[in-house]
Amino acid sequence: MKRYIVVLAAGFFATTSFSQDVLVRVYGKILNKKDSSAISTTLLYEKLPYYDDMGMAASAADGSYEFQLIKDTKYNIRVDNLDGYESFLEEINVEDDDGDLSATKDFFISPVEEEELIRLDNLTFARGSATIQSSSFTALNDFIEYINERPDVNIQLEGHTDFAGNADANMRLSEARVLAVAEYLTKNGVKKNRVTTKAFGGTQPLSIERTDEAKALNRRVEVRLIRQ
Repeated sequence: MKRYIVVLAAGFFATTSFSQDVLVRVYGKILNKKDSSAISTTLLYEKLPYYDDMGMAASAADGSYEFQLIKDTKYNIRVDNLDGYESFLEEINVEDDDGDLSATKDFFISPVEEEELIRLDNLTFARGSATIQSSSFTALNDFIEYINERPDVNIQLEGHTDFAGNADANMRLSEARVLAVAEYLTKNGVKKNRVTTKAFGGTQPLSIERTDEAKALNRRVEVRLIRQ
């Protein structure tokens, strides 16, 4: 028990007392959210709402960490700038599990997912135009089903032409084609806010040969899958 002298008005003094803060041993592991593998890093804590108690602890090779935090108090727990992982922030309320002034708490940190790039195969347009040929509808419908099964993913449609001919015209054609694909997708069940488009014209060929096969390879629409 701590005792304090309190100064009152008109020169009077009185004493009062306050209970010492009760500390709880908070311990657990820092784990990869994807596969529960251990993460060795620095875990930061900040007492809320005024950040008047702050500190850190390093997790061991098996991901284990330990703090001494004030009971019945809220804290922010943070991990910043961990290579390969997203920034982590979680608010906790410190309570002991069984009245023994200890509590277990594991933290799961999400790895940064690499963007995935796929090609829309069997997608064809009328020659020199942005009109999608009907033979492409089955493949597009399959893609719609695929993407709607992944609500945590947004898509960027990226249009390419071959590099022959006028560069400005190629850019306009690639833009018109990805817009046509975006329109087809959104009219058939994909939410508009999940779809963006980008045109490259003939600036990013897969082949620099001038054969018909190479030109066909360069004329494509690719989809970049972006985790939300």
